[in-house]
Amino acid sequence: MTQLKRTLRTADGLAMVVGIMVGSGIFRTPGIIAGQLGRPLLTFVAWVLGGALAFLGALVFAELATRFPQAGGKYVYAREAFGRRAAFVVGWVEALGIYAAAIAAIGTVGGEYVGRLLGLPAGSTRWLGVGCVALFTAINLVGVASGRWVQNVVTAAKVLALAGVVVLAFAGGSGAGWSTSLATAPRGAAQWGALALAFQSVIWTYYGYPDAAKIAEEVVDPSRTLPRVFLLGIAGVIALYLLLNAAFLHVLPLDRIAASNLVAGDAAEAIFGARGGTVMAALALLVVLASLNGNVFVTPRVIFGLARDGLGPGVFARVNPGGTPWAAMLLVGAVAIALAATGTFERLLSLAITLILVVDGAMVLALFRLRARQKDAPFLVPLYPFVPLVFVGVYAALFVGTALKQPGLVAVTVGVLGVVYVVGMTVRRLDG
Repeated sequence: MTQLKRTLRTADGLAMVVGIMVGSGIFRTPGIIAGQLGRPLLTFVAWVLGGALAFLGALVFAELATRFPQAGGKYVYAREAFGRRAAFVVGWVEALGIYAAAIAAIGTVGGEYVGRLLGLPAGSTRWLGVGCVALFTAINLVGVASGRWVQNVVTAAKVLALAGVVVLAFAGGSGAGWSTSLATAPRGAAQWGALALAFQSVIWTYYGYPDAAKIAEEVVDPSRTLPRVFLLGIAGVIALYLLLNAAFLHVLPLDRIAASNLVAGDAAEAIFGARGGTVMAALALLVVLASLNGNVFVTPRVIFGLARDGLGPGVFARVNPGGTPWAAMLLVGAVAIALAATGTFERLLSLAITLILVVDGAMVLALFRLRARQKDAPFLVPLYPFVPLVFVGVYAALFVGTALKQPGLVAVTVGVLGVVYVVGMTVRRLDG
C-alpha cells in the first residue's frame, strides 16, 4: 500500500500544527533571547516581529499546499518548480537534516524536564531524551488513529493550561521585568547582530506552521481545510506567545528570565512557591511531548513521498494497515535517536534553523516560478509579490547575519547541502 487516507479534518490539522509549534521553544528560548538582547522592550519586539514573519510564511505555504495537496510538502514544490534533483536535496535535507534534528532537540528538552521532575542527575538527561523519542516513534508506528488521538488530547490540555499561566501571572505579578535590563545588553550597531542571533530562537519557537503541508494528502477537502489550518493555527500561536512573554516580564526581572531554561516554571515558583514550579515543570513536559508527537507524526510523510516518487528506496513508501508509513517512521526515529544521544539543544537548534533559512527561502522562489506558470490556485497569497519578497528578504538577511556571527555553523550547513546534492548526482532516476 502506497497511498495515505484522507481522514484529518480542520480540528485534527490545527491540533497537529499548534501542537508542533507550541513546544519546547516557548519554555526554553525566552531565556536565551532575553540574554542575547538584554532589554525587555527589544526582547518583546523580537517576539512581535517573529510572529509577523511567521504569518507571512504561513500565507506562502498555504498557497503552495493548496496547489499541490500531496504528502511531503516542500520537496513536492521543489519538484514542480525546479525538477527532481532539487526535490531530492530539499526532501532529504528537510527530513533527516532539519526535522530529525528538531525531533532530537525536542526530545532533549523533554529529557531535561523528566529529570527535573524526578530529581535525577543532569547526566541522565541525554538518555531520557532518547527514551522520549523512542516512545513516540513506537506510538505513531501503530497507526494514524493513535497518533492523532494523542495529539488532539495533549494539545487541547496544554493550550488551556498555558492560558491559565497567563491569567495567573497577570493577577500575581508586579511588572518586575519591564523595568530591568542587563548590563551586558548590546548597544548601537551590535544590536543588529544580537537580533539576528536571537531570531534563530524566535523562528524556532514559531516554526511548525509549514508542517500542515506534510499531511496535505491526508486532509479532507484540502482546498478549504489547509488555509484554515495554516492561518488559524499561526494566528492563535502568535497571540499565545505574546501573552506568555508579557506575562513572564510581568512576574520576573529580566536577569532571572535570561538565566532560566524553564521560564514558566520560574514564574510559577515566584508566585506560588516551590510547588508551583513543580507543577509548571509537569506542564512543560506535557507541552514538549505534544510537540514531539506531532513532529514524529509528520516527518516520515516527507520520506514516504520521496520514496513513492522514486527519490528514495521503495521500502520507505510502504504503509501499514494503520495508515502509517512504517519504514520511513523507523528511519526518522533512528536518526533522531542518534542525534539526541550525541547533540545538545542549542547546537541542534542552530543547525536546524540555518537549514530552514535556506530551504524555506527556496520555497518562495518556487512560488514565484509556479505563479508564473499558473496564476490561479485555491488560495492565493494576498499582496503578491510584496508578501513573499519581504519573507525571503528577511530570511536572506538572517542568513547573512548568521554567517557573520557563526561562520562555522554556516559552513556545516553548506556542507550538508553539498553532500546531499552529490549523493543526488549518483542517483540516475533523478534525471527521469
